[in-house]
Amino acid sequence: SGQQKRKAVKRSVSHRSKREEAIHKKHDLSKWKYADLRDTINTSCEIELLESCREEFHRRLKVYHAWKMKNTQKQNKEQGRAPAVLHQTAASRTTAPPPPKKKKETRVQRFFRIPFIRPSDQKDEKQYKKKGWWFAHFDGQWIARQMELHPDKAPVLLVAGKDDMEMCELSLEETGLSRKLGAEILPREFEADWKRMGGAPYQPKGK
Repeated sequence: SGQQKRKAVKRSVSHRSKREEAIHKKHDLSKWKYADLRDTINTSCEIELLESCREEFHRRLKVYHAWKMKNTQKQNKEQGRAPAVLHQTAASRTTAPPPPKKKKETRVQRFFRIPFIRPSDQKDEKQYKKKGWWFAHFDGQWIARQMELHPDKAPVLLVAGKDDMEMCELSLEETGLSRKLGAEILPREFEADWKRMGGAPYQPKGK
């Protein structure tokens, strides 16, 4: 019955939360520095530790960006790390997204492309009519590469591990991209534009 299913889901979520709490306590990630988290993400082969570090790293990015938005609102609007629709989707969620499923060997690589007009261009009628594109490569639940292509502007290519502060801090589940019709593209489509704009080949971390 529906009630039994709901109870089963609650038990599953409770068990998962306790397990995550145990992992967090085991590694005590709250005391780790950003550099320690990033180094572990780049070099660790221990899946459980690696995924915990990825989650903690992006949790801190969200806190940082929330602080930045509050204290430097004008600057934040001008820069815009991702299309506003993604942040609106994340903000509209009534509950936290489920934690990413931990794979034993590989993480799913997914690629997306959606229209994007930078906030700083929205008041410029000429620029507003020129639609740009925002590209994202997600390695598992977290963004690995981000690219912006705008008419009459130099392309913006960002890579996790180097440009994290300028990249989308939301998980794939939070962005809602996987549920957005027409947003997902084939790997070869992303790679063709990435290479055309001078991007280096991607080397997955933690494998």
